[in-house]
Amino acid sequence: MVRFLSVIAMCLFLSSAAAAATLPFPLNERLEYRISWNGIPVAWSVATTGLVETNGMRYVALRIETQTYSVFDVFYKVKDMHECLLDQETLLPARFSKTMREGRSHYQEVTIFDYALGTARFENLETGISTNVPIDANTRDYLSFMYFMRGKKLEPETTTIWPVLADDRVYKVTVHAEKIEKIGLSNYPDVPSLRIVPEAEFNGLFVRNGTATLWVSQDVRRILTCMKARVPFGRVTVKLQDVSGGTDDFWITEKKD
Repeated sequence: MVRFLSVIAMCLFLSSAAAAATLPFPLNERLEYRISWNGIPVAWSVATTGLVETNGMRYVALRIETQTYSVFDVFYKVKDMHECLLDQETLLPARFSKTMREGRSHYQEVTIFDYALGTARFENLETGISTNVPIDANTRDYLSFMYFMRGKKLEPETTTIWPVLADDRVYKVTVHAEKIEKIGLSNYPDVPSLRIVPEAEFNGLFVRNGTATLWVSQDVRRILTCMKARVPFGRVTVKLQDVSGGTDDFWITEKKD
């Protein structure tokens, strides 16, 4: 169950005007989620976008942080951080990293993308083992893939297939778009959202042993509003709690006090 919590929002999508015009999401956006297991709130997740500078280069940064509430830390503490740096011109990932603590397990991994050479170098920083993975021009890690999909208007009753890099392999992710439904949120009026059922063969984006259903808002931001999944030990629900940053659109003007 907790392994799934770390991928939620993911579960779970400028100084350069040209780059800003092509972004499928706003900069300085902050999305807050509440994660429940069998109806009990157990964790929170925050997804943010922004700009960072490293080694003299500026990148679009995508980050998702997930933590259990302190009362649950004694049972199974989760503290995860996923980050992806996007090239400002191509919006393709340059570097993806994840640092995860889940109970007694620890993970620290980095992937460096080189589209000119057609490879991604995956390295497990704890073991020192690295692997070169062949990629093509459309291959993305699962975090940048989620944000990339915010720029795609999926039509109901359609299916698309995408390549996604997870750890040291490229997988096919099948996205089934079903129908539009209204999702009730605590801080907003009901939000028309497209119900999506993804299929993936890896841990880290969607549930591997179970079924997941996502709902994505139908406004221009295309934000994940809700996610429900059946896992071996029960049911996980992720609900959007708050949106800040970006433009003064529905998510800012219609927010309940």
